[in-house]
Amino acid sequence: MGKSQAIRLLGAGLVCLGLVFSGPVRAAFQPFVEGKPIESSMEDAVASVSEQLAAEGFDVAGDYAPTEGVHVFVVTSDALLATAARSDRGGYGAVLSVALEQDGESVRVSYQDPRYVAHGYRLEDDNEPVFQAIAGALGATGYFGAEPISEANLRTYQYGFGLETFGDAVDLGELGSFARAQEQIAERATGGDLGTELVYRVRIPGKDQVVFGVALKSDNANANGAALVEAVDLEAPRAYAFLPYPILLDGSSAETLNLRFRMALFFPDLPMMGGDASFFKLRSAPDAINALLLDVVDGKVHSDEGSSGGFGSF
Repeated sequence: MGKSQAIRLLGAGLVCLGLVFSGPVRAAFQPFVEGKPIESSMEDAVASVSEQLAAEGFDVAGDYAPTEGVHVFVVTSDALLATAARSDRGGYGAVLSVALEQDGESVRVSYQDPRYVAHGYRLEDDNEPVFQAIAGALGATGYFGAEPISEANLRTYQYGFGLETFGDAVDLGELGSFARAQEQIAERATGGDLGTELVYRVRIPGKDQVVFGVALKSDNANANGAALVEAVDLEAPRAYAFLPYPILLDGSSAETLNLRFRMALFFPDLPMMGGDASFFKLRSAPDAINALLLDVVDGKVHSDEGSSGGFGSF
């Protein structure tokens, strides 16, 4: 995904217009926000970002290195958790990812736009205060990832006819109880034998609902998180804040979002076919990821969520 295709809003212009930390709410949104670059080693940048996030009320739920020269934080906050608790299947929106990427002498900082996440995941809030807080922590020098999309289109997002929407979850299976399911998913994701790593585990307040973040580290590139991002995003800062991959446990039933929805949501301008980067390159990835996460949950599946052929088939 060349950044030439994305609208870049420079920080100076944003400050002059009063759109970064105050002023009118945006009418359209882009998936990712670029923060202030950090002139330091990755190790020092990780420590600095962790401190800045904590100062603005964010808790680090987990972090990991999906590939060399990249570090991903996953954060939550009281505001994110409160919104998640009020929203159907709100666990998907209980966290945000922040990516650090070494680029020469600088570390590039980027994060998921909380407002884009709110609308794409149909949350009962617009996450504007969360955006103000994370922009205060990390800066907001520009947006990238897609042409701006309206709130209405994000809340009904579908990449193309016949492809999944937010409502078309992948059934990962049912386990005997909420308590058993939590422990089994955490244990199996952590084990390493499946090519996964448990990055975070966040309980939604007032609900028997937990969202897990699973690092996809399979030797199969179709189920490897870093490989997926690098296949379609060719210039720094790459959208590593797309990672890790979520599993939502609601009661004793586990689900995830089909890659044909989730990746298209965060990479909506990517063409179906052609060029150096397209969804056709990922045509085998939806089934590969579903199979891997089914192994992680290891529950009783009630519905067949087999692919219609991946990206490129309707």
